[in-house]
Amino acid sequence: MRRGPFSLAFDQALSDRAMSLSALHRVLSARGAGVSLATLSYWRSGQREPEQERSLHALTQVEEVLGLEPGALEALIEGRRRRVAPDLLSDLSDDADRIQVLLGELGFLSPSDRLVDQEVTLKYVIGPDRSPVRMTYIVVVESVRVNADRRAFILRVRPGALTPGVTSLGGFELGEVIHDEERGIVVGEMVLDRPLGPGETALLEQEVVYRTPDPDDNSYFYWAVRKMRSISLWIRFDPDQMPTRCEYYTIVDGHEEVVELETFGTSVSRTVASFGPGTLGIRWSWD
Repeated sequence: MRRGPFSLAFDQALSDRAMSLSALHRVLSARGAGVSLATLSYWRSGQREPEQERSLHALTQVEEVLGLEPGALEALIEGRRRRVAPDLLSDLSDDADRIQVLLGELGFLSPSDRLVDQEVTLKYVIGPDRSPVRMTYIVVVESVRVNADRRAFILRVRPGALTPGVTSLGGFELGEVIHDEERGIVVGEMVLDRPLGPGETALLEQEVVYRTPDPDDNSYFYWAVRKMRSISLWIRFDPDQMPTRCEYYTIVDGHEEVVELETFGTSVSRTVASFGPGTLGIRWSWD
């Protein structure tokens, strides 16, 4: 069987990353891309090429995991010339273009071009003035590349606020940090203690201390750019400043769903499994 440009390029990209089809399939499954190992094998051998929308969507994930430019493989599919869907971050934030520029300045194509978040636990502490004091999180990352040694992080603060203090609590050293004060966007890099191979996982823990009081802040949310195994949000309040109402919300494909939450002691929390892509968060009010 004569192999076409698509299968040859796919095979070469796998070789360049020293990644097996099985490892690629595990990463794609973790991201929620529905494509079987047999289908990937057909693509590599040239027996088939992606045709249906589901396969074409999975192909955009394949290109990202293999470190290729968006549309690099799709452009080689015989008889097909179609626009590649934008990165899912654009569906989650109106500032996606600016975030993409800041990520590029640090050498990242996207937040998950080297390491994919699998599980995350975030704790957000509100002080007696109703302003956020600090945020800590523990994240389980999985490598999608050979020698993956960096992860990007994205923080949102009030426009004009001071750059928050970011500290490693384990698993990495803090690299370069860029703060767009006008837009309130902070992007930085986490340099792992050692590089990871495809499919390897690591635990990273980080603390963020906010330096500008913002008593109008009444929500905390997380962008899941890919499907994740578990996401936990834990908001802790000052005992003398407990909110009168709390709610958990998700936004998926532009549709918002809201569920009222009860406080537990001086905090409120929510854990969700198999979520993403989308936004989930907790809001609260004192009046």
